[in-house]
Amino acid sequence: MEVSFPVFLAFLTLCIAENQYCPIFGELKSKSIKELKAMMKDLNISPSGCLEKKDLVNKILKFQEQEKKKVQSGKPYIEKKNGMKCIMMQTDENPEMLVFVFHGFGANADNLADVGKYILQQGKVKSKKLKFVTVNAPMELGPDSFAWWPLNLMELAMKRMQQGPTDMFDEAPPKQMEDTRDQVRELIYAEMKKYKLPMSKVVLAGFSQGSWLATELALTMKEQAAALVVYSGALYKKEWIQLASEKKGLKVLQFHGQQDFILPFEQGQLLHDALKKGGLDTNFHSFFGEHTIPEIGLQKLDDMLHSLWK
Repeated sequence: MEVSFPVFLAFLTLCIAENQYCPIFGELKSKSIKELKAMMKDLNISPSGCLEKKDLVNKILKFQEQEKKKVQSGKPYIEKKNGMKCIMMQTDENPEMLVFVFHGFGANADNLADVGKYILQQGKVKSKKLKFVTVNAPMELGPDSFAWWPLNLMELAMKRMQQGPTDMFDEAPPKQMEDTRDQVRELIYAEMKKYKLPMSKVVLAGFSQGSWLATELALTMKEQAAALVVYSGALYKKEWIQLASEKKGLKVLQFHGQQDFILPFEQGQLLHDALKKGGLDTNFHSFFGEHTIPEIGLQKLDDMLHSLWK
């Protein structure tokens, strides 16, 4: 039985308060020590100090009680969704809009968690019913380093030098891109179902390789998203040119540094031109800087989210 995190915590608190038998508590007790430790690993809980099985159960319950205080406060908490670690931040048990954020190649979800923190703590929409889900890519490259699918950075650098910045992506993406897209799409649909929200209440945002994933999702999902936010993006797939025509009117907020030596500015322009030609509502911002998310990129994201409530 799948139980939503806020509902689980509310139910658990009620059971303890009334000294009743809690079936979810019983479910924890029925797990093996190995299963409990695996659960603790997913939640980033250390099993140190736990001498018996009941100690593991109590530590998990205590952690979940503490996490309850973070829900509705905008503070981050961690859940594993569809095999991927997710950093969650929300202002209400029943958010009215979902924002999914995808990090770049070689990074992790923690690197972009500040996007949600900024919006929910300083933004105009901090009083709105909003949830940020910052997803960690499934492919591990090394300690704290993950990717959405394989990339040969050396090969891309050579292509840029030999063929120019506009012809860096002239080959078909690896099969892992489709696999990852489908895995993340299932996560998105699960969150939509959990809160009974349509795709028109979902914003997809990403940085670098994560922006390619966000773009791929926005252009291939059947329903149209509320908006697409692209930080340091690129025209990674030529198929996007045709797919864009099927998403006319989709809001796109795009940022690219003029001194970006990893994904050249020209690639950002190519993506913008393709999306605009397809009839999307594009808003392109260039800035003096390198491969990064500028502060104006957070401010404009906040402005856009605010406008979606008008």
